Amino acid sequence: MFRYSVTFICYLVNCSFNGYSWTSTEAISVVKILRVLRVLRPLRAINRAKGLKHVVQCVIVAIKTIGNILLVSFLLNFMFSVMGVQMFNGTFYRCSDRTKVTEVECKGYYVGYKDGQINRPEKLERTWTNYKFHYDNVFSAMLTLFTVQTFEGWPPLLYESIDSFRSGHGPVYNSRKWVAIFYIIFIIIIAFFMVNIFVGFVIVTFQHEGEQEYKNCELDKNTRKCIEFALKAKPQKRYIPKARIQYKIWWFVTSQPFEYAIFILIMLNTVALAIKYKPTAEYTRALDYLNMVFTGVFTLEFILKLCAFRFKLSFYVIELLQGPWNMYDFIIVMGSFADIIISQVDVKYDLSSF
Repeated sequence: MFRYSVTFICYLVNCSFNGYSWTSTEAISVVKILRVLRVLRPLRAINRAKGLKHVVQCVIVAIKTIGNILLVSFLLNFMFSVMGVQMFNGTFYRCSDRTKVTEVECKGYYVGYKDGQINRPEKLERTWTNYKFHYDNVFSAMLTLFTVQTFEGWPPLLYESIDSFRSGHGPVYNSRKWVAIFYIIFIIIIAFFMVNIFVGFVIVTFQHEGEQEYKNCELDKNTRKCIEFALKAKPQKRYIPKARIQYKIWWFVTSQPFEYAIFILIMLNTVALAIKYKPTAEYTRALDYLNMVFTGVFTLEFILKLCAFRFKLSFYVIELLQGPWNMYDFIIVMGSFADIIISQVDVKYDLSSF
């Protein structure tokens, strides 16, 4: 209804501005732009979610006080840009004909080969072109150093800087290796220190904003954490069997030597998986046998824990569900059995030929 009202008013008064008249169709198109504001509706969830609200408040507060860090970063970037202009001004040019190394020689035409095929020669004009990132002026130098700061595609720029020789001359291989120090110092100061200072300031601001709701509380942060932990803490249940034989098995599987032994076997199994390749059939067969041995040991561990905690499988499944890491071990053992069965069936019937 609103857009039709605007269209009718524009039609009556001719809606002229600076000598330009709007038609009804154009007025409707302008009003339709307001429909883009619908994408802002999901932001209403910020006011309903406490965590999102803290994040937005942190960003707003950080923007107000982060100007000093940005100013220092800008000044450092400007300083390194001036240094880059002094060292690399006009040194990133090269001739399209690599046999010519100076701007004076880069004239006329040369023979090139289309798509690198020697049977498709073509006549090309020599051009003296600059690298896409350069230090010919301070603005371009700042943009170039910004790409270094983001770690995106800066190694080719480093090699181009090392090969740079002088203004009006093409690149010379490894002519200035020492310029790598310039990039290393820039990355350490800007990319490491300043960016981490920026991130650290945002984290501190976020923590400070999270404490604002407790600013009138007489208890400090540590005391509140202790009280919250005491209110939410629940006693942990520890199963200890009463039967004599089952108690001995339980004591064995929960002892530190048993855990250390299983851990060592897991490391050995990892090494065996890391060296798995197929140079010979005997080597592959040995690794398969070794995999069966490890699977058997882990299965024995599974059976001992089954006997130690519950004799009935239904009860043991409940224990597995209560401990996610026990469930993970159970899935790994079952997966190892499936791997052995599939590999044996594959070898016996050669399933890859189907």
